[in-house]
Order: sequence, then structure tokens, then C-alpha cells
Amino acid sequence: MLFMRAICAWLMWRMLPETLPFTTQPLPNGLAHFVNLTFLGDPAIFATFRHLAPVALVLFALGVVPLLSLGFMAALLTGVGALENSQGAIGHHLQILCLVAIAQWLAYAVELKQCGLRIAKCGLLPPIDVHRRATQAAKLMLAAGYVTSGLTKLIASDGQWVAQLPNISLQLVKSHANVFYDTLVPEPAWSAALPRLIAEHPNLTRLAFTPGLLLELGAFLALTGRRASLGVGLALLAMHVLAREVMDLGFLAHEWLLVIYFINVPWLVCIALKWFSKAGKSE
Repeated sequence: MLFMRAICAWLMWRMLPETLPFTTQPLPNGLAHFVNLTFLGDPAIFATFRHLAPVALVLFALGVVPLLSLGFMAALLTGVGALENSQGAIGHHLQILCLVAIAQWLAYAVELKQCGLRIAKCGLLPPIDVHRRATQAAKLMLAAGYVTSGLTKLIASDGQWVAQLPNISLQLVKSHANVFYDTLVPEPAWSAALPRLIAEHPNLTRLAFTPGLLLELGAFLALTGRRASLGVGLALLAMHVLAREVMDLGFLAHEWLLVIYFINVPWLVCIALKWFSKAGKSE
């Protein structure tokens, strides 16, 4: 869990922007409905928060006073995401990371309430069982995010998402154009031909993309055990890699959270070390 928190802390730092050039919130979104977040657009204030962030992240990674260390980062990232999404366009790059951070913070907060007379000790250095429950809360939120994504596709399309899949060719044209005008790098020939191929072969498109929807809807199966979590995590990660290659849509936070909490690389490393240790003794 120490390594899981450390990688998660790195991810939060990686996703925190260097500057935030927004001084208004014309179309409030999320937290911005309740709080005026434009103070984050002040360079001096945001720079101060960025200087405090590494301290908070190191403390969180070490499992020290998570209510403050993790709470600070959860609030900062949520504020940043809400202000960015209050400019008239919605981005998804911070949402799942903020939800996972908040879920863990709530787990620590609930456990602190149960500590009674040991509240000071629990708040400073929570016992290992509390860290376990916080880790489980992160997995729950990650699974819930994917299931919600799948359900949203069905609800927004009135259950016609699979039938409407060939229309994704238009989305491909738009996303490829966005990348081109951002970078001026021409797309590969196979990528340019893909929208026409999808439009001409609708059933093949449905066959190729429907497993992604089923994976999202079945993400809760990752909560049934480590092996199931590994399988679901690898499948979802493969889905993201394909989406990045085919649609130029990268979801860095989603991919790393899958690596941390579903695939659980620290656990795999421990299993490998135990296997090598046993192999060495048998020799």
C-alpha cells in the first residue's frame, strides 16, 4: 500500500497543471456552482499551492496525517478541474482522479470518527486496517466510475448505443482534426482511412467496439478478488490503449489508476519476488 500511495501521489503531481490561466468562471461547473474558484487563477496564489503540494504528497505517500495531506490535494485538484470545466467546455482528465482521492479521504474521515480517545494517533498515523479500507474505497470509486460511464452511454442513447456505433466515424474525424490543428503533424494513412472503413462496415464496427461497453458495465467484477481485478484491469487498460491509438484520446489518469488499484503492480512485484525466492531455495 505504501507503493500504491506513492504512485498515486506521483500521478496527482503529474496531473496538477503548472499554471492556471483562468480568472473567470462564465459557465460554473461542479464545485464552481457553490464556490468562486477564480482565486486559483491568481499566479501568486496558485504558485503557493504548487509549492505546498509536494509536501502534502510526500506525507500522503508515507501515510501521515492523510486527512490534511490527502485532503489538501483532493480539494486542490477538484478546484482546478471545476475551474477548467467552467470555461464552456468539459474535460475528463481530472474527474476520476479527484473522485478516487475524495473516496480515500472519506474513508480516512469515517475511520477517524471511530477512533474515540485514540483520535490524535489515528489522525496522525492511521493503523494499517484504515489504509486497507482507504485503498478499497479507491477501488470502489474506480469501478463505479467505469460502470457509470457504461450506463451513461446507454441512457444518453436511449439504449441505442450499439446500433449507433457506426456514427463514431464522425467522432474520429473530429478528434483527428483536433490533434492535427494542435500539432500540425499529419495523421498516418491507416488512421485517415479508418472513419471511412467504419462507415462502410457497420456490423464489424459494432463487433469491435461493443466489448468496451461490456467491460465498463462489468468493471464491478474487479472487486471480487485480486485475480479478477487483474483481469479486468488489464482488459480496461488495453481498451484505453486502443482508444488512444485509434481515436487520439488519451486518459492518463484512468490508465495509471488501473495500474495502481486494479492491476496492482506492487502486488505483482511482491508475487514475483516470492516466486524467485522459492525458486532460489529449491535450487
